Amino acid sequence: MTDTDNRRGTPLREIALWLCASMWDKRPPLSYRALQAGLALALITVQVDAETVDPAAVYVVDGDTIRMDGDSWRLVGLDTPETYEPGCDFELALGQAATARLRGLMASGRVVEVIRLPGRDRFDRGLARLFIGGEDIADILVREGLARPYEGGRRLGWCG
Repeated sequence: MTDTDNRRGTPLREIALWLCASMWDKRPPLSYRALQAGLALALITVQVDAETVDPAAVYVVDGDTIRMDGDSWRLVGLDTPETYEPGCDFELALGQAATARLRGLMASGRVVEVIRLPGRDRFDRGLARLFIGGEDIADILVREGLARPYEGGRRLGWCG
């Protein structure tokens, strides 16, 4: 059986070859989606081990940002409402709920793991995936209605 990109059935090897050619040949710059595909491919083809971290060493800034090791980290795979410059009271309340839920998960006593990803976001935060008890917090917060799935690009507003 051939590994494929589930959306289009394109063999992953073909995507990898296209990605490499786009990055190093004299072709047009990569689109954001192409960079996402490359990151996904890198995570699929390279064994990436999650690092177990002490929950006490992680400060939850908001529902999708943490601080650890003296750096800020944007948690990928989700978008939570803003708590620092919300557009409306609803966004503030939901953002505070997402922050409180993430803090509660961190204090749950379950194993906390992080995968540090390459690159930084537009606010110069590192990129990471956070797992609590083996489950990606993006999946937890989205399932509980405290976040939306987010894979980059323009975000939807939280206010009417």
